[in-house]
Amino acid sequence: MNLPGWLRHALSLLPERKANIFPGDALRRLIAAQYQGGIAPVTPETCMRSPTVHAIVTAIARRFAVTPVFVYQKGVDSSGLETKKKLPNHPVAKLLAYPNSWQSSVDYWQDAASWIARYGRFFAYKSRGQTGPIRELIPMNPEHVQLKQDPNTWKVTYTWNHGAQQQEYEAGKVHAVRGPARDGFKGDSPVDDVQQAIALEIAAETFGATFFANGAVPLMIFKYAQSAQAFKSEQEEKQFIADFQNALGGTKRHRALLLPKGVETGDPLEIDNEQAQFLETRKYQRTVIAGAWGVPPHLVGDLERATFNNVEQQAGDFTLNVIMPYARCFEAAMERDLLTNDDVNSGICIRFNLDSVLRADFKSRQEGLQIQRQNGAINANEWREMEGMNPRTDPDGDTYLHPANMAVDGAPIVKPPTQGNGNEADPNYSA
Repeated sequence: MNLPGWLRHALSLLPERKANIFPGDALRRLIAAQYQGGIAPVTPETCMRSPTVHAIVTAIARRFAVTPVFVYQKGVDSSGLETKKKLPNHPVAKLLAYPNSWQSSVDYWQDAASWIARYGRFFAYKSRGQTGPIRELIPMNPEHVQLKQDPNTWKVTYTWNHGAQQQEYEAGKVHAVRGPARDGFKGDSPVDDVQQAIALEIAAETFGATFFANGAVPLMIFKYAQSAQAFKSEQEEKQFIADFQNALGGTKRHRALLLPKGVETGDPLEIDNEQAQFLETRKYQRTVIAGAWGVPPHLVGDLERATFNNVEQQAGDFTLNVIMPYARCFEAAMERDLLTNDDVNSGICIRFNLDSVLRADFKSRQEGLQIQRQNGAINANEWREMEGMNPRTDPDGDTYLHPANMAVDGAPIVKPPTQGNGNEADPNYSA
């Protein structure tokens, strides 16, 4: 029979004379054989074929797309407390708002987050004029960037390979961001570290699509009748298999077919997906891959153990344990690559505002802000700023409340005025 090589290999591994194959046999062997026979190695470019990786990268990229980034100047007020002033007109603030001529800030951050999540690193060429600040940040696909470090000077250079063109840049001309790196300067790709787990999920996806595209019909096995002769030539055998597949393939399944003399159907090779743990394999791979990025299960579609309360908690954990570390990598790299020495010396810093993604539901958020307002931690205008509203036009917007039943330790106690009808000062008055 002219069966595909991977299937012949898988069938050779199965026990003889078994019509039903159970856990640990058919599914894993068929998937493994299919992987060995035709699925290409997983790379950061091809990993998006995995539904779980696609969900992870999309969640990270979209979270960065809605997270604002600001340039601040840190200082100290007259009482010695640290202050922070937003600088919307700073050259770097304008650069981050309009990174280049073909990308909006949303496009830029989605691509940057996608690359660092898949490759573990992100690069952008710093385009300048003859003089003045950086004018554009031009993203460079990490697939085409090679890093080299001089063993004597420790200087890092970046080689950009784009088609037939190759250009080498000094570190000062490239904005480079990376995650953890085992070699200390490149950045490790999570995809490379768990590529076998991703490949198995892709193989299971392909196997399921192939299996159900065939109507989940068991594999047909033909045998020669007793005392029957084989086909006269290999060409006749190939033609018989081709005619059979053409007659019953695609939408022609379940039709009747007359077999030639001497050929009979044997017992079909049935694969029970439930007993072969097909769904369990898919679920397990989804959990393993999500764990490699630290992403909670509900973000990759696993709601088996999800409740309203723990999903809300897991969403906060996703921001704290996944988004915030990536954000700090970007912040540190931007302060190193985009700010001048004068900026750094004057207290300029770059920060993502993660409050927008860490917010609780509206009611809980307002209750928390009300507690701060009543205890004098924030004023009305600061409350309004957190909610994206303009400040009040009257002077009371900058006034802080002071609870009447509280006082500073050691300060003299001021008694409130006596409540009455105004006659208490009269010596003849009797309450």
